[in-house]
Amino acid sequence: MLIIGEKLNSAIPGIRQIINDKDVAAIQDLALRQVAAGADYLDLNTAQCNEVADMEWLVRTVQEVTNVPLCLDSTEGEAIKKGLETVKGDKSKVIINSISMEKKRLEEVLPFVLEYQCPVIGLTVDDNGIPKTAAERLKITERLLETLRQENYDLDKVYIDPLVLPLAVNHTHATMFFQCLTDIKRLFNVKTVSGLSNISYNMPKRKLINRYFLTICMASGMDAAILDPLDRKIMTAVTTADLLLGNDRFGKNFLKAYRQDLLED
Repeated sequence: MLIIGEKLNSAIPGIRQIINDKDVAAIQDLALRQVAAGADYLDLNTAQCNEVADMEWLVRTVQEVTNVPLCLDSTEGEAIKKGLETVKGDKSKVIINSISMEKKRLEEVLPFVLEYQCPVIGLTVDDNGIPKTAAERLKITERLLETLRQENYDLDKVYIDPLVLPLAVNHTHATMFFQCLTDIKRLFNVKTVSGLSNISYNMPKRKLINRYFLTICMASGMDAAILDPLDRKIMTAVTTADLLLGNDRFGKNFLKAYRQDLLED
């Protein structure tokens, strides 16, 4: 399971204030703590700030203290462009988050995906919005993959996000999402990804819901998650689910986490 650390996101009020204040120490501390907790990538989002200029600042600030790959999180082509221009090192390791079948986003962001041959998160949404059924989301997935295939893009680098919606709105949203994960693997054999927070929106005990949602997603074949790696219980769930799913050869990662006192009941 690929872990994309979610904490450097301007949608979080405290993070937005830190970015606006240009608090280098706070940003770098949060970056380093996420990496130490097991993040494979760090998601950077400045959409709620001065997006383009702050994306440049955030990339530079984070890369001063860690070389963990970045996930540039924006719907705007200019912010993605600025982030990629600023990234030091191998730009082809950057994950672009995201493209979709929305005309504007596809036109603005896809050229950078193709230019740098970056991994990319593809959302199952088009100009009609987020579909209500799994079948419609699969159709968008097919269209998006065909668009990328026609550009000779390596589909092994694609992560499809079927877009989970809150359980508080409809109690079947989680089961539909699990179905999407299973069907995307079966029909297209590409990677899948999700954030966790939407599933529990407006519900009590959100971390509990997120944790069990993640483990079922992993059992349904999900390859990556955008989550809070500082939440020891959710990281324990990742480690334990990997063990149970046969992804942790001889239990090496589980035993290592145990010895380091990282597992939390």
